[in-house]
Amino acid sequence: MTKINTESDITLQVSAKLFFLPAIGHFAKDLFSRHPFLQKRKDDLAYNLELIVYESCSNVIRHAYPHEQGQVILKIWFYETKIIIQVIDYGPGFDPDKIPMPNLEIPQERGMGLYIIRKTVDKFHYSYSSTEKCNILHLEKEL
Repeated sequence: MTKINTESDITLQVSAKLFFLPAIGHFAKDLFSRHPFLQKRKDDLAYNLELIVYESCSNVIRHAYPHEQGQVILKIWFYETKIIIQVIDYGPGFDPDKIPMPNLEIPQERGMGLYIIRKTVDKFHYSYSSTEKCNILHLEKEL
């Protein structure tokens, strides 16, 4: 079980509506492209972190609240050796191990988010917090 740390460097709470998804993406792009830990890097890490935030929040918006309104909470911690991202929702939850791997031979517009997230991060953990009464997607990327 993952504990929500309230001392995150960034906490962003947004209504889980598709209308706000581009704003989340722009926020992530600006944050990661300007962060001192990531600015000097020659690789695509800033873009990859932006992508996993976008995909994670998109999944919450599209799947956690299909018939009702809710919130998506994004928490980010910056450490010298890693970045931790948590995406939190209050929907019914799911088992990520039951989501089939996409067929990479056939191009798809949808159904790639979880695959992209898992391939990008070093640690992936999804669980329900009974103390906080929410689902937590916990992602870690080593620097």
